[in-house]
Amino acid sequence: MNQLSFETLREANIARLPQFKNKNGGLAHKKADGSDWTPAQWLQAVMGELGEYANERKKFERGDITWDEFRIKAEKELADVATYLDILARRCLDIPEKEYAHPIGIDLGQAITDKFNEVSKRVDSGIVIDYDGLTWYASGED
Repeated sequence: MNQLSFETLREANIARLPQFKNKNGGLAHKKADGSDWTPAQWLQAVMGELGEYANERKKFERGDITWDEFRIKAEKELADVATYLDILARRCLDIPEKEYAHPIGIDLGQAITDKFNEVSKRVDSGIVIDYDGLTWYASGED
């Protein structure tokens, strides 16, 4: 299983954003860090990819595509969702009307670890993610 870290995804997104081109071959962003898009526009990108996944799921469920075709398309669309979600997490603390681009945004890996463990505690589950981000365990087990 691939062990992609949120840190690696963030670094790759930062490196690729200044190179991203639109369909006409021009640069997709006026600012290299993507802060020319508002957080709402990055959210729209995430939702657009979720919509593309939903459309493929619909096609599969009504029999238009095979399970194998769906699996390939689902992998690609959900990968797009994760990629855009990381960019949204980086840009979500920006304040465009004040021309403020937050330098780091939200650490998605840390936020997910914190929230997962918070919900585990709330629902009385012993399943927690270790803060190294690489392991999970059942607390209270011998």
